[in-house]
Amino acid sequence: MKEIGGYFELESFGSPEYHDRAIKLNSGRNALRYIIRAYGIREMLVPRYTCPVVFEALAEENCKVIFYSIDEKLNPSMDIDGEMKQNKFVLYNNYFGVCGNVVERLIGKYTNVIVDSAQSFYSLKKGIASFYSPRKFFGLPDGGILRCDKELDDKFEEDISIDRCSHLLKRYDLPATEGYPDFQRNDNSLIGQPIKHMSKLTQALMSNINYSNTRKIRMENFSFLHDNLWDDNELKIDMAKDDVPLVYPFLLKNKELRKKLIERRVYVATYWPELEKYCDEGSFELYLKNYLIPIPIDQRYGLEEMKFILGII
Repeated sequence: MKEIGGYFELESFGSPEYHDRAIKLNSGRNALRYIIRAYGIREMLVPRYTCPVVFEALAEENCKVIFYSIDEKLNPSMDIDGEMKQNKFVLYNNYFGVCGNVVERLIGKYTNVIVDSAQSFYSLKKGIASFYSPRKFFGLPDGGILRCDKELDDKFEEDISIDRCSHLLKRYDLPATEGYPDFQRNDNSLIGQPIKHMSKLTQALMSNINYSNTRKIRMENFSFLHDNLWDDNELKIDMAKDDVPLVYPFLLKNKELRKKLIERRVYVATYWPELEKYCDEGSFELYLKNYLIPIPIDQRYGLEEMKFILGII
């Protein structure tokens, strides 16, 4: 019998899960480690243009990395076509949540495709496995979701998330800059964590999300920016029907734009600072790193904020 009475915890409204019958783990990187174990993968084709935590997860599982590049349309470069046809395991990112059509072409052509959907929470499972990082889309301390054709018999303990929530709470009462050190500290606390099941707290927070409303707002914000910026955007976007973007990926060769946006308190990330280790000078990946502006379009904002951002650009 659970405890009865006493003080209240955070409310949990029990909304239906978006990814039902999924494996819920403590992080996206550990979802990838789970896949590697489930399939006994010893080497994997991996894009150079990806988050460094992917390489950390592969290293932790002693999985060899075979690098490949992407082209200007975010397709895998064809220099690895021969290796892909050998039924090797291929990891592909649904970049910015706008590459669903690329994913469809890959799974139609190759066998062992694993989709990194960390930037594409709303996309359905594609390939032999898809894994998600819901905290990139919502205010969550941690958590990873896995849709996989194989399951492990291993027993994992349940995670505890209470020490990773400070940045979420501070963002309510304080400017984002006040909570940013907490965000970094909480983010770093996930490094080296063993595979665990998602905490009760994170699951409760996820049950409070209005998934249909957040999808609608993101699509409206994305559409407004795309209608006004597509002609200047060097990245030609080709979305699938179930793509719901993480950001509006605006590619423009302008070194001042990122600085100007941040000066006006429009915080845009850089994907990913460590790329120089894996990419050749003059590569498209480094061009993306230097000039891609991931514009926030999430459910906290509406047309007023999108017009403000457009005015700065």
